Amino acid sequence: MPDAYPVEPTYEQRQLDRRLLLSLMLPIAAAGINTIVGFTVAHWIVITASKRTGYVVSGGCLILCAAAALLASGAYRQLGQGDDAEPEQGRRIFMAKLGLMLSALATVVVIAGTLVLVTLGPSD
Repeated sequence: MPDAYPVEPTYEQRQLDRRLLLSLMLPIAAAGINTIVGFTVAHWIVITASKRTGYVVSGGCLILCAAAALLASGAYRQLGQGDDAEPEQGRRIFMAKLGLMLSALATVVVIAGTLVLVTLGPSD
């Protein structure tokens, strides 16, 4: 039978929750930055005929996606194969898996934006 009074999470559990939330927010931010800043930089690329700024934006967003994937995979390894039926443990495992999936999806979005830079010329 569950306790009537919930137990206060420990410092390590709060840190793990913060890392999991960060692993969920970073890939979304990376995809948004790549889309919005990529469109803004596209005008600069056409004017200067240099794709370097576009590659810098894509590279920075890929780094954010990789950092999010590392955070999520580290948390998932720390949690191990815990009991999914336990509410707190199951929630954390779900967040770690969702963080990995969001990182993969955002990486695909960033790579698609980079392919546009690779295939099109500055005057296209």
